[in-house]
Amino acid sequence: MRKEIDDMDGIACKIKSLFGDLIANRQALIKILSIAVILAIALILKIHNSGEHDISVEAASESAEVAETEAESEVDEIFIDIGGAVEKPGVYKVATGTRLYEVVELAGGLRTDADTNSVNQAAFVEDGAKIIIPKASDSQNNETDSNVEIVIPSSGSGYVNINTASKEELKTLSGIGDVIADRIIEYRSNKRFSKKEDILSVNGIGDAIFEKIKDQISI
Repeated sequence: MRKEIDDMDGIACKIKSLFGDLIANRQALIKILSIAVILAIALILKIHNSGEHDISVEAASESAEVAETEAESEVDEIFIDIGGAVEKPGVYKVATGTRLYEVVELAGGLRTDADTNSVNQAAFVEDGAKIIIPKASDSQNNETDSNVEIVIPSSGSGYVNINTASKEELKTLSGIGDVIADRIIEYRSNKRFSKKEDILSVNGIGDAIFEKIKDQISI
C-alpha cells in the first residue's frame, strides 16, 4: 500500500513539473511573439515614413525642374527687329545664340540689291537689336565703308527709332513738336521708314531739321 502511495506521489510530481515547463515555455513564447509584433510595427512605420519622404523629395525635385524650365524659357527667347534689304522686314522671336544669317532666313532672305560684302551673317544677335541690312547702292554712294547697322537699345544710346518711338520720344528730337510728331506716327502707320532719309517725306521736315536729327535717329 505504501509503495502505491509513493508511486502516486511520483506521478503527481512529474505532472506538476510538466505543467511548470509548459507555463514557463508559454511565457517565453508570449515574450518572443510580443517582441516580434513590436519589431513588425516598427518596420511598417519606417517603410511608411520612408515612402512619404521619397514622395516629398520627388515633388520638390519636380517643382525645381519646372521652375528651372520656365526660367530657361524666359531667357532663351529674344526679339530682333530686322529691316533694310531683306524680303520681309519685321520683328522676329529667336533663341539666344542665334546668328544673323538665321534671322535673315526668317525675314525671307536677302534681296537682290543687298550689299552682301558689308554683312557678317555669322555674327550673333542680341535681344532688342535693330538690324539694318544695307543696299549695294547705299554702299556705293557712301564715301566711307558701309556695313550692317546694328542698333542695340540702351539708356545711353541716344537713338530714337522713328519706326517705333512714342510721340513723347519723337518730341525729344531737335525741331520736332506735337504736330510733326503726329505726322511721323501717321506716316509710319501706312509705310515703314526703310532709311533715315525717308523722314524727309513727312510734311514739315526739311533739310534743316533732318541735319539736326539724322545723328539722333535710327530705323
